[in-house]
Amino acid sequence: MRITQLQWPMAAAASSCISRAPSTPATVTAIAIWQLRDALGQLRIGASNAAVEGRRYATVKAQGAYKIRDSSTIPKKLGAKKSGDSYVIPGNIIYKQRGTIWFPGENCGMGRDHTIFSLVTGYVKYYRDPAKHPKRQYIGVVFDKADKLPYPPHAMRKRRLNMVAVPMAAPEPKPELSASGIPIEVVRQGEGRRPHPRDERVMRLRRDGSYAYAEENWRLGTLVRTEKRKMGSRRVAMRHRRRRAKAIALEMRAEREDYIARRKEALDAQRAARWRKIRAYKARQARLKAEGKGEGEGEGGGGGGEPNAGGEEGAKEGAAKGAEAKRSATEEDATKKSAAEEVKAEAQTEKKSAPAPPATETAAPPPPAAAPKESPPPPANPPDAKE
Repeated sequence: MRITQLQWPMAAAASSCISRAPSTPATVTAIAIWQLRDALGQLRIGASNAAVEGRRYATVKAQGAYKIRDSSTIPKKLGAKKSGDSYVIPGNIIYKQRGTIWFPGENCGMGRDHTIFSLVTGYVKYYRDPAKHPKRQYIGVVFDKADKLPYPPHAMRKRRLNMVAVPMAAPEPKPELSASGIPIEVVRQGEGRRPHPRDERVMRLRRDGSYAYAEENWRLGTLVRTEKRKMGSRRVAMRHRRRRAKAIALEMRAEREDYIARRKEALDAQRAARWRKIRAYKARQARLKAEGKGEGEGEGGGGGGEPNAGGEEGAKEGAAKGAEAKRSATEEDATKKSAAEEVKAEAQTEKKSAPAPPATETAAPPPPAAAPKESPPPPANPPDAKE
Protein backbone atom coordinates (compact mmCIF):
# COMPACT_ATOMS: atom_id res chain seq x y z
CA MET A 1 0.00 0.00 0.00
CA ARG A 2 1.33 3.43 -0.94
CA ILE A 3 1.75 6.42 1.39
CA THR A 4 -0.73 8.50 -0.66
CA GLN A 5 -3.51 6.07 0.19
CA LEU A 6 -2.84 6.66 3.94
CA GLN A 7 -3.32 10.41 3.46
CA TRP A 8 -6.99 10.12 2.60
CA PRO A 9 -8.42 9.16 6.03
CA MET A 10 -6.02 11.57 7.72
CA ALA A 11 -7.18 14.46 5.52
CA ALA A 12 -10.84 13.62 6.20
CA ALA A 13 -10.32 13.64 9.98
CA ALA A 14 -8.47 16.96 9.87
CA SER A 15 -11.15 18.62 7.74
CA SER A 16 -13.93 17.54 10.16
CA CYS A 17 -12.04 18.91 13.14
CA ILE A 18 -11.35 22.21 11.47
CA SER A 19 -15.02 22.71 10.50
CA ARG A 20 -16.18 22.45 14.15
CA ALA A 21 -13.54 24.71 15.72
CA PRO A 22 -13.91 28.55 16.28
CA SER A 23 -12.31 31.06 14.06
CA THR A 24 -9.39 32.11 16.39
CA PRO A 25 -6.14 31.13 14.71
CA ALA A 26 -4.30 29.83 17.81
CA THR A 27 -7.32 28.02 19.07
CA VAL A 28 -7.87 26.50 15.65
CA THR A 29 -4.32 25.27 15.50
CA ALA A 30 -4.40 23.66 18.94
CA ILE A 31 -7.71 22.02 18.35
CA ALA A 32 -6.52 20.68 15.01
CA ILE A 33 -3.46 19.16 16.58
CA TRP A 34 -5.50 17.58 19.37
CA GLN A 35 -8.05 16.17 16.94
CA LEU A 36 -5.28 14.88 14.68
CA ARG A 37 -3.73 12.98 17.58
CA ASP A 38 -7.16 11.59 18.52
CA ALA A 39 -7.78 10.46 14.96
CA LEU A 40 -4.36 8.86 14.70
CA GLY A 41 -5.00 7.08 17.99
CA GLN A 42 -8.23 5.70 16.67
CA LEU A 43 -6.56 4.53 13.50
CA ARG A 44 -3.95 2.63 15.64
CA ILE A 45 -1.14 2.68 13.10
CA GLY A 46 1.40 0.04 14.24
CA ALA A 47 2.48 -3.56 13.90
CA SER A 48 -1.06 -4.86 14.39
CA ASN A 49 -2.65 -3.00 11.50
CA ALA A 50 -1.35 -4.61 8.33
CA ALA A 51 -3.61 -2.57 6.05
CA VAL A 52 -2.10 0.72 7.25
CA GLU A 53 1.49 -0.57 7.34
CA GLY A 54 1.38 -1.93 3.79
CA ARG A 55 2.69 -5.54 4.48
CA ARG A 56 3.55 -7.52 1.32
CA TYR A 57 2.32 -11.10 0.92
CA ALA A 58 3.83 -13.87 -1.30
CA THR A 59 2.73 -13.80 -4.91
CA VAL A 60 4.32 -17.17 -5.93
CA LYS A 61 2.91 -20.56 -4.96
CA ALA A 62 5.02 -22.48 -2.45
CA GLN A 63 7.06 -25.47 -3.83
CA GLY A 64 7.65 -27.37 -0.62
CA ALA A 65 10.46 -27.51 1.93
CA TYR A 66 14.16 -27.57 0.82
CA LYS A 67 15.89 -30.92 1.64
CA ILE A 68 19.43 -30.56 3.02
CA ARG A 69 21.91 -33.35 2.37
CA ASP A 70 23.24 -35.40 5.24
CA SER A 71 26.72 -34.10 5.98
CA SER A 72 27.71 -37.19 7.98
CA THR A 73 27.84 -39.43 4.89
CA ILE A 74 31.09 -39.57 2.93
CA PRO A 75 30.48 -38.94 -0.79
CA LYS A 76 31.42 -41.89 -3.01
CA LYS A 77 32.33 -39.76 -6.05
CA LEU A 78 31.48 -42.47 -8.54
CA GLY A 79 31.33 -42.12 -12.28
CA ALA A 80 33.64 -41.22 -15.16
CA LYS A 81 36.87 -39.43 -14.33
CA LYS A 82 38.21 -39.31 -17.88
CA SER A 83 36.16 -38.72 -20.99
CA GLY A 84 36.79 -40.16 -24.45
CA ASP A 85 40.06 -39.21 -26.16
CA SER A 86 41.45 -37.94 -22.82
CA TYR A 87 45.20 -38.29 -22.29
CA VAL A 88 46.15 -40.64 -19.44
CA ILE A 89 49.31 -42.08 -17.97
CA PRO A 90 49.81 -45.41 -16.17
CA GLY A 91 47.78 -45.48 -12.96
CA ASN A 92 45.23 -42.80 -13.88
CA ILE A 93 41.67 -43.66 -12.79
CA ILE A 94 39.25 -43.63 -15.72
CA TYR A 95 35.99 -44.82 -14.17
CA LYS A 96 34.77 -45.54 -10.61
CA GLN A 97 31.78 -47.81 -10.18
CA ARG A 98 30.03 -50.31 -7.98
CA GLY A 99 29.87 -53.51 -9.93
CA THR A 100 30.99 -54.07 -13.50
CA ILE A 101 29.00 -51.49 -15.45
CA TRP A 102 32.11 -51.04 -17.60
CA PHE A 103 34.73 -53.73 -18.18
CA PRO A 104 38.48 -53.21 -18.69
CA GLY A 105 39.50 -53.42 -22.32
CA GLU A 106 42.73 -52.78 -24.20
CA ASN A 107 45.59 -51.64 -21.92
CA CYS A 108 43.31 -51.18 -18.90
CA GLY A 109 42.99 -52.91 -15.54
CA MET A 110 40.34 -53.20 -12.86
CA GLY A 111 40.88 -52.92 -9.10
CA ARG A 112 39.18 -54.86 -6.36
CA ASP A 113 36.54 -52.09 -6.00
CA HIS A 114 35.79 -52.30 -9.76
CA THR A 115 37.76 -49.13 -10.51
CA ILE A 116 39.09 -49.10 -14.07
CA PHE A 117 42.53 -47.55 -14.49
CA SER A 118 45.08 -47.14 -17.27
CA LEU A 119 48.10 -49.40 -17.69
CA VAL A 120 49.94 -47.42 -20.38
CA THR A 121 50.30 -43.89 -21.66
CA GLY A 122 47.72 -43.06 -24.30
CA TYR A 123 44.16 -41.94 -25.01
CA VAL A 124 40.87 -43.23 -23.55
CA LYS A 125 38.34 -45.02 -25.73
CA TYR A 126 34.82 -46.23 -24.75
CA TYR A 127 33.63 -49.04 -27.01
CA ARG A 128 31.81 -52.35 -27.41
CA ASP A 129 33.27 -55.62 -28.64
CA PRO A 130 30.67 -58.13 -29.89
CA ALA A 131 33.40 -60.68 -30.52
CA LYS A 132 34.08 -60.86 -26.78
CA HIS A 133 30.59 -60.32 -25.43
CA PRO A 134 27.39 -59.09 -27.12
CA LYS A 135 26.22 -56.82 -24.29
CA ARG A 136 29.27 -55.70 -22.38
CA GLN A 137 30.81 -52.27 -22.77
CA TYR A 138 34.55 -51.73 -22.45
CA ILE A 139 37.03 -48.98 -21.71
CA GLY A 140 40.44 -49.09 -23.42
CA VAL A 141 43.53 -47.00 -24.02
CA VAL A 142 45.23 -46.59 -27.42
CA PHE A 143 48.63 -45.15 -28.25
CA ASP A 144 47.46 -43.11 -31.23
CA LYS A 145 44.48 -40.82 -30.81
CA ALA A 146 43.19 -41.70 -34.29
CA ASP A 147 42.96 -45.44 -33.55
CA LYS A 148 39.59 -47.09 -32.95
CA LEU A 149 38.69 -49.96 -30.69
CA PRO A 150 38.24 -52.86 -30.96
CA TYR A 151 41.16 -53.69 -33.20
CA PRO A 152 40.35 -55.95 -36.15
CA PRO A 153 40.78 -59.70 -35.53
CA HIS A 154 44.23 -61.20 -36.12
CA ALA A 155 45.78 -57.71 -36.11
CA MET A 156 49.28 -57.15 -34.80
CA ARG A 157 49.31 -56.26 -31.13
CA LYS A 158 50.57 -52.77 -30.35
CA ARG A 159 52.92 -52.48 -27.43
CA ARG A 160 55.12 -49.62 -26.36
CA LEU A 161 56.21 -50.60 -22.84
CA ASN A 162 56.70 -46.89 -22.09
CA MET A 163 60.06 -46.94 -23.84
CA VAL A 164 61.57 -44.92 -26.64
CA ALA A 165 64.00 -46.37 -29.17
CA VAL A 166 67.36 -44.68 -28.69
CA PRO A 167 70.49 -45.80 -30.53
CA MET A 168 73.15 -46.96 -28.08
CA ALA A 169 76.79 -46.46 -28.90
CA ALA A 170 79.00 -49.52 -28.58
CA PRO A 171 81.52 -49.26 -25.74
CA GLU A 172 85.04 -48.56 -26.80
CA PRO A 173 87.37 -51.56 -26.46
CA LYS A 174 89.87 -51.13 -23.65
CA PRO A 175 93.45 -52.06 -24.52
CA GLU A 176 95.09 -54.72 -22.36
CA LEU A 177 98.61 -53.34 -22.77
CA SER A 178 99.87 -49.82 -22.39
CA ALA A 179 101.93 -47.93 -24.94
CA SER A 180 105.10 -49.19 -23.29
CA GLY A 181 103.98 -52.84 -23.56
CA ILE A 182 103.17 -53.61 -19.92
CA PRO A 183 99.67 -54.72 -18.78
CA ILE A 184 97.29 -51.98 -17.69
CA GLU A 185 95.48 -54.11 -15.09
CA VAL A 186 96.83 -56.80 -12.76
CA VAL A 187 94.72 -59.00 -10.48
CA ARG A 188 96.26 -60.42 -7.30
CA GLN A 189 94.57 -63.49 -5.91
CA GLY A 190 94.24 -64.31 -2.23
CA GLU A 191 96.19 -66.94 -0.34
CA GLY A 192 95.39 -70.66 -0.11
CA ARG A 193 94.37 -73.35 -2.54
CA ARG A 194 90.90 -71.85 -2.98
CA PRO A 195 91.21 -68.07 -2.49
CA HIS A 196 88.04 -66.16 -1.73
CA PRO A 197 86.90 -63.62 -4.37
CA ARG A 198 86.72 -61.04 -1.62
CA ASP A 199 90.50 -61.21 -1.15
CA GLU A 200 91.47 -60.50 -4.77
CA ARG A 201 92.88 -57.04 -5.46
CA VAL A 202 92.76 -55.25 -8.81
CA MET A 203 95.79 -53.04 -9.46
CA ARG A 204 95.79 -50.55 -12.36
CA LEU A 205 98.69 -48.76 -13.98
CA ARG A 206 99.00 -45.13 -12.92
CA ARG A 207 98.61 -42.40 -15.51
CA ASP A 208 101.42 -40.22 -14.21
CA GLY A 209 104.05 -42.15 -16.18
CA SER A 210 105.64 -43.70 -13.10
CA TYR A 211 105.09 -47.31 -14.27
CA ALA A 212 103.62 -48.09 -10.84
CA TYR A 213 100.43 -49.98 -10.02
CA ALA A 214 97.84 -48.81 -7.48
CA GLU A 215 94.30 -49.66 -6.55
CA GLU A 216 91.44 -47.44 -7.59
CA ASN A 217 89.95 -45.16 -4.96
CA TRP A 218 86.49 -46.75 -5.06
CA ARG A 219 88.01 -50.22 -4.48
CA LEU A 220 89.84 -49.22 -1.33
CA GLY A 221 86.63 -49.13 0.71
CA THR A 222 85.71 -52.68 -0.26
CA LEU A 223 88.88 -54.09 1.29
CA VAL A 224 87.95 -52.93 4.78
CA ARG A 225 85.11 -54.83 6.46
CA THR A 226 83.23 -51.91 7.93
CA GLU A 227 80.12 -52.34 10.05
CA LYS A 228 77.65 -49.87 11.44
CA ARG A 229 77.33 -49.60 15.18
CA LYS A 230 73.64 -48.74 15.04
CA MET A 231 71.50 -51.09 12.97
CA GLY A 232 68.07 -50.00 14.05
CA SER A 233 67.80 -52.07 17.21
CA ARG A 234 69.75 -54.39 19.45
CA ARG A 235 67.94 -57.38 18.01
CA VAL A 236 69.04 -56.55 14.46
CA ALA A 237 72.62 -56.02 15.63
CA MET A 238 72.68 -59.42 17.37
CA ARG A 239 71.26 -61.09 14.27
CA HIS A 240 74.00 -59.59 12.13
CA ARG A 241 76.58 -60.66 14.71
CA ARG A 242 75.34 -64.27 14.68
CA ARG A 243 75.33 -64.28 10.90
CA ARG A 244 78.90 -62.99 10.77
CA ALA A 245 80.08 -65.54 13.36
CA LYS A 246 78.42 -68.34 11.39
CA ALA A 247 80.15 -67.24 8.18
CA ILE A 248 83.53 -67.16 9.91
CA ALA A 249 82.93 -70.65 11.38
CA LEU A 250 82.01 -72.03 7.96
CA GLU A 251 85.15 -70.52 6.45
CA MET A 252 87.35 -72.04 9.17
CA ARG A 253 85.65 -75.40 8.72
CA ALA A 254 86.33 -75.33 4.99
CA GLU A 255 89.99 -74.55 5.61
CA ARG A 256 90.24 -77.42 8.14
CA GLU A 257 88.61 -79.88 5.73
CA ASP A 258 91.00 -78.77 3.02
CA TYR A 259 93.99 -79.39 5.31
CA ILE A 260 92.67 -82.83 6.31
CA ALA A 261 92.15 -83.76 2.64
CA ARG A 262 95.68 -82.73 1.71
CA ARG A 263 97.13 -84.67 4.68
CA LYS A 264 95.12 -87.75 3.72
CA GLU A 265 96.43 -87.56 0.16
CA ALA A 266 100.02 -87.45 1.46
CA LEU A 267 99.47 -90.43 3.77
CA ASP A 268 97.83 -92.44 0.99
CA ALA A 269 100.80 -91.74 -1.28
CA GLN A 270 103.25 -92.90 1.42
CA ARG A 271 101.23 -96.07 2.10
CA ALA A 272 101.03 -96.87 -1.62
CA ALA A 273 104.81 -96.46 -2.00
CA ARG A 274 105.43 -98.77 0.96
CA TRP A 275 103.16 -101.49 -0.41
CA ARG A 276 104.82 -101.20 -3.82
CA LYS A 277 108.18 -101.92 -2.19
CA ILE A 278 106.75 -104.90 -0.30
CA ARG A 279 105.24 -106.36 -3.46
CA ALA A 280 108.47 -105.86 -5.35
CA TYR A 281 110.36 -107.62 -2.53
CA LYS A 282 107.95 -110.56 -2.61
CA ALA A 283 108.21 -110.87 -6.38
CA ARG A 284 111.99 -110.83 -6.19
CA GLN A 285 112.00 -113.54 -3.50
CA ALA A 286 109.65 -115.73 -5.51
CA ARG A 287 111.84 -115.37 -8.60
CA LEU A 288 115.00 -116.28 -6.70
CA LYS A 289 113.26 -119.29 -5.14
CA ALA A 290 112.13 -120.51 -8.54
CA GLU A 291 115.62 -120.17 -9.94
CA GLY A 292 117.13 -122.14 -7.02
CA LYS A 293 114.63 -124.98 -7.46
CA GLY A 294 115.44 -125.29 -11.15
CA GLU A 295 119.14 -125.51 -10.40
CA GLY A 296 118.60 -128.33 -7.87
CA GLU A 297 116.64 -130.41 -10.40
CA GLY A 298 119.32 -129.94 -13.03
CA GLU A 299 122.02 -131.17 -10.66
CA GLY A 300 120.06 -134.30 -9.72
CA GLY A 301 119.59 -135.22 -13.38
CA GLY A 302 123.29 -134.75 -14.13
CA GLY A 303 124.45 -136.97 -11.23
CA GLY A 304 122.28 -139.93 -12.29
CA GLY A 305 124.27 -140.60 -15.49
CA GLU A 306 126.99 -143.14 -15.97
CA PRO A 307 130.22 -142.15 -14.25
CA ASN A 308 132.42 -143.29 -17.10
CA ALA A 309 130.45 -141.51 -19.84
CA GLY A 310 131.17 -137.82 -19.47
CA GLY A 311 131.96 -138.05 -15.78
CA GLU A 312 134.61 -135.40 -16.02
CA GLU A 313 132.36 -132.88 -17.74
CA GLY A 314 129.55 -133.53 -15.23
CA ALA A 315 131.91 -132.94 -12.36
CA LYS A 316 133.01 -129.60 -13.81
CA GLU A 317 129.45 -128.48 -14.41
CA GLY A 318 128.42 -129.53 -10.90
CA ALA A 319 131.29 -127.61 -9.34
CA ALA A 320 130.43 -124.47 -11.35
CA LYS A 321 126.75 -124.72 -10.45
CA GLY A 322 127.56 -125.22 -6.78
CA ALA A 323 129.75 -122.11 -6.74
CA GLU A 324 127.05 -120.13 -8.50
CA ALA A 325 124.37 -121.33 -6.06
CA LYS A 326 126.57 -120.35 -3.11
CA ARG A 327 127.11 -116.91 -4.59
CA SER A 328 123.41 -116.43 -5.25
CA ALA A 329 122.56 -117.51 -1.70
CA THR A 330 124.99 -114.93 -0.34
CA GLU A 331 123.48 -112.20 -2.52
CA GLU A 332 120.01 -113.27 -1.45
CA ASP A 333 120.89 -112.98 2.22
CA ALA A 334 122.34 -109.53 1.67
CA THR A 335 119.21 -108.45 -0.25
CA LYS A 336 116.94 -109.72 2.51
CA LYS A 337 118.87 -107.84 5.14
CA SER A 338 118.81 -104.58 3.15
CA ALA A 339 115.07 -104.92 2.40
CA ALA A 340 114.28 -105.67 6.06
CA GLU A 341 116.29 -102.62 7.14
CA GLU A 342 114.47 -100.37 4.61
CA VAL A 343 111.04 -101.58 5.75
CA LYS A 344 111.98 -101.06 9.39
CA ALA A 345 113.27 -97.54 8.73
CA GLU A 346 110.12 -96.59 6.75
CA ALA A 347 107.88 -97.93 9.52
CA GLN A 348 109.71 -95.85 12.12
CA THR A 349 109.48 -92.72 9.92
CA GLU A 350 105.74 -93.15 9.34
CA LYS A 351 105.15 -93.81 13.02
CA LYS A 352 106.76 -90.49 13.88
CA SER A 353 105.23 -88.35 11.12
CA ALA A 354 101.77 -89.87 10.52
CA PRO A 355 99.07 -91.56 12.61
CA ALA A 356 99.04 -95.33 12.73
CA PRO A 357 97.06 -97.01 9.90
CA PRO A 358 93.67 -98.58 10.67
CA ALA A 359 93.51 -101.98 12.32
CA THR A 360 92.21 -103.53 9.13
CA GLU A 361 95.30 -102.50 7.14
CA THR A 362 98.11 -104.33 8.87
CA ALA A 363 101.46 -104.62 7.22
CA ALA A 364 102.28 -108.11 6.03
CA PRO A 365 105.23 -109.66 7.89
CA PRO A 366 108.35 -110.22 5.85
CA PRO A 367 108.70 -113.75 4.46
CA PRO A 368 110.86 -116.15 6.45
CA ALA A 369 114.47 -116.37 5.47
CA ALA A 370 115.19 -119.27 3.14
CA ALA A 371 117.44 -122.01 4.50
CA PRO A 372 120.93 -122.01 2.99
CA LYS A 373 121.28 -124.48 0.20
CA GLU A 374 123.69 -127.36 0.69
CA SER A 375 126.57 -127.63 -1.70
CA PRO A 376 126.33 -130.59 -4.11
CA PRO A 377 128.36 -133.71 -3.14
CA PRO A 378 131.69 -134.14 -4.87
CA PRO A 379 131.77 -136.46 -7.90
CA ALA A 380 132.46 -140.15 -7.34
CA ASN A 381 135.47 -140.30 -9.66
CA PRO A 382 137.37 -137.00 -9.50
CA PRO A 383 139.79 -136.51 -12.42
CA ASP A 384 142.76 -136.18 -10.08
CA ALA A 385 142.10 -139.60 -8.56
CA LYS A 386 142.11 -141.17 -12.01
CA GLU A 387 145.44 -139.67 -12.81
